[in-house]
Amino acid sequence: MSDNQVFWLISAPNRTNEDIFDSVNRKTAKEVSLSENFKFNTPALRVGTLNSLITLNDELAKIDTFVEMTAKRISKQLSDLVGSKPGKEKSLSINGHTIQQYLSQFKWDDAKYNPKSTLQEIVDKIYSTASKLDEDLKTKTSEYGALTTAVHAEEKKLMGNLQVKSLSSIVTPEQFIQTEYLTTAFVVVPTSNEKEFLSTYETFCEYVLMRSAKKIQGDSEYTLYGVCVFKKFYENFKTQCLERKFIVRDYKTETETKTQDTSKLSEDQKNYKTSMIRWCRLHFPEAFMAWIHLKALRVFVESVLRFGIPINFQAILMKPQKREDKRLRDILFNEFKYLGSQHIGKNEEETSERFFPYVFISIDWDV
Repeated sequence: MSDNQVFWLISAPNRTNEDIFDSVNRKTAKEVSLSENFKFNTPALRVGTLNSLITLNDELAKIDTFVEMTAKRISKQLSDLVGSKPGKEKSLSINGHTIQQYLSQFKWDDAKYNPKSTLQEIVDKIYSTASKLDEDLKTKTSEYGALTTAVHAEEKKLMGNLQVKSLSSIVTPEQFIQTEYLTTAFVVVPTSNEKEFLSTYETFCEYVLMRSAKKIQGDSEYTLYGVCVFKKFYENFKTQCLERKFIVRDYKTETETKTQDTSKLSEDQKNYKTSMIRWCRLHFPEAFMAWIHLKALRVFVESVLRFGIPINFQAILMKPQKREDKRLRDILFNEFKYLGSQHIGKNEEETSERFFPYVFISIDWDV
C-alpha cells in the first residue's frame, strides 16, 4: 500500500439505472487500478434556506483550513517530540484505527455533532473545538520551549566559553576581594589581546591597583583575569573595558541569586515532554475527527447547492495512486460530464475545484 496520504472526496447524484459508486469503482479501481475507493457516508442534515447555504459554503473553506492546520500542528508537534517523521508517528490512531481506516469507515458522530442541529451550530462547534485545541497547543509549546531554553542556558553556563560560563565554578572565595572600599573586577580577555590588556589595564580609570591583575583561568579563546579596583570607580572601569572589547563579568557570593540546578531543570523538561506527548496523542484524534466531520459537512452543502433537493447523492472517498491524477481526472470527467456544461474544462490545468462536473474536496494528509 502506498504511503501517499492524499484522498479525494467526491459526490454526484444517484442514477436510477446504475449505482454511482459501482460505476466509479469499476472504471477507476477494477479496470485500471488508479485508486482505492470507499463509500463515504454523510448524514441527512438540516438544509435550511438557500441563502444560508450559500453564506455557509463561503465560510466553510476558511474554517476547513484552520481546523486542518490545527490537526497538522498537533501531529507535527508529536513527531518532533518523539523523533519520527511528521504524520508517521505510530500512535497516530483514531480510536484504534489508522487514518485510512478511519476515513474508509467514516461514520458521523451523532453524539458529538447532533445532525438535528442547524448546519451553522455544527460548524460553530467544530470551530470551537479546534480553537480550544489550538490555544492549548500554543500554551504548551510556549511553556516547553521556555523550559528547553532554560536548560540550554544552564548547560551553556557549565560548558560554554569564559564569556558565558558560570563564574561560581571557576572563581574561589579567596580570589574575590570585597572590602569597604575595594572590589574585584573579573575581566574576560580575548587570548589574542592578552598582552595589550596587561600593558594598559592600569590606565583604564583612576584607582586601579597597580599590578593587581591575576590570571584565573584560560581556554582556547579567552583568559579570565581578576583586577582589584576601588568600588567607586568599578562602573567606570567596566565601561572602559567594554570600549576595548574586554568583558567584565559580575560576580557575587552570598548575595548572588543562584541559578536553578541544571539537573532539576532537565527533570522538569523531561516530565513536561512526557506530559506533552500524552496530550498530543490524546487530542490529535479529536482535532482530526473534527476536520473530517467538517469535510463531510462541506460535501453535503456543496452537493445540495449543486444537485438540489430532494437530497439524492452519493459521496465517494478515493485514494489515488501516485502520479495518476490526470488519468483519474479524465475518467471522472467522462463519467460525470453530463452534469456540467460547455464551460467546464476537461483537463485539470484548465479548471479549478469548483468547476469539476462533480463535487470535489481534497483531504491532504501529506504533512
